[in-house]
Amino acid sequence: MVLTDQVAAAVLDATTARLELRVPLVWVTRPTTVRAEVVLHNAHGLPVRLGMQIIRDKPWKITVYLMIYGDHVQRLDVNGLHRNRTDGEVWTHRTHKHRFSEAHQDAEAYTPSNVPPVSFQNVSGEDYRRVLEAFCDECGITLGGTYAWQAPSLGPPTAGGLGSGGAA
Repeated sequence: MVLTDQVAAAVLDATTARLELRVPLVWVTRPTTVRAEVVLHNAHGLPVRLGMQIIRDKPWKITVYLMIYGDHVQRLDVNGLHRNRTDGEVWTHRTHKHRFSEAHQDAEAYTPSNVPPVSFQNVSGEDYRRVLEAFCDECGITLGGTYAWQAPSLGPPTAGGLGSGGAA
């Protein structure tokens, strides 16, 4: 299957899609990241996935995404870097959100209004929870079933990184 504008619109239509996160996130630690990804319950029966990734050496750099067929329908980059191809707008260590379109895939972004700021220092599990829940709210994802927030454990910083508080 291929992600199209029609499929993306169906996934994001809160009234008909009824996306729901029904299970807790299970965090997997990788060499440079901590990531969780789950399948969302939805009325269309589509393989819609919600994921969250945190860079271990840059705990203030967070990505949350809604995905289907291997493509992002929506992707939130907290404190990320991006340049739009069409209008040249640039985000440098700023929060921005990508929305899929057939014309641009996920290469166009905008600044979301509902995402809480995340400091470059002393990032906590509560910061991650607030970011995830703001993303879910904007995408029309309800929290139910046995879902309960579980904060990730980032472990010690990996070699060669900035450490847990530095911003580059």
